[in-house]
Amino acid sequence: MAKKAKGAPGKRPGRAIRQQELLGTVYRVVSELGIDGASMRQIATRAKVSTGTINYHFENKEKLVMAALQAAYQMPVPNDHIDHSPLARLKAFAFRYILHEPNDRFWRFWMNYTVSGSRDAELRRHQNTWSRKQMSFWGKLMRDAVQAGELPADLNDAEASEQLWIFTHGLMLRQILQPDLKTQTHCRKLLEQHFKRLEAGTSESEALPRRRSKAA
Repeated sequence: MAKKAKGAPGKRPGRAIRQQELLGTVYRVVSELGIDGASMRQIATRAKVSTGTINYHFENKEKLVMAALQAAYQMPVPNDHIDHSPLARLKAFAFRYILHEPNDRFWRFWMNYTVSGSRDAELRRHQNTWSRKQMSFWGKLMRDAVQAGELPADLNDAEASEQLWIFTHGLMLRQILQPDLKTQTHCRKLLEQHFKRLEAGTSESEALPRRRSKAA
């Protein structure tokens, strides 16, 4: 019998595609049930595969959820931002990180992962590793933006990238606690203000809101 041509209808998904499909299912199941509550059988049932298939790709549940976290941190920005300036790319990453609708289930997954990491040293180390990589990547974009004249020449990129990481995660928590359009709009405004201060070289302490004086 002749082999089917590559990409022909009915061809079984390749290993990489199958892994991505499984990871997407992990986000959904863990966001609903938590890591402890999500079993391999539940994930397999949702993904319409056997538990043996999951074990073949990821060996066990711990490696599966770690792979899901790693894949989420590596989410690309939309193609229309690839050729933009370093600052535009940084903004694209940051805004997509906290506001892009499909990421909602990832954030619930991320919170469950963080809670489990407080009890599991290996999960915690893995999460810290990818958090540092993310901050380092954002710092590189900031250095490139400084060289391009988009950010102040005296910017401390390591500190600025850490502040951005902390700030975006705070905005994520705000939206999870208050999942409505008004909150999302407010978080977008706050992130826009953060970037304006970054571009102006103004620190957070210098940009503290002032209490309005009472009318005489």
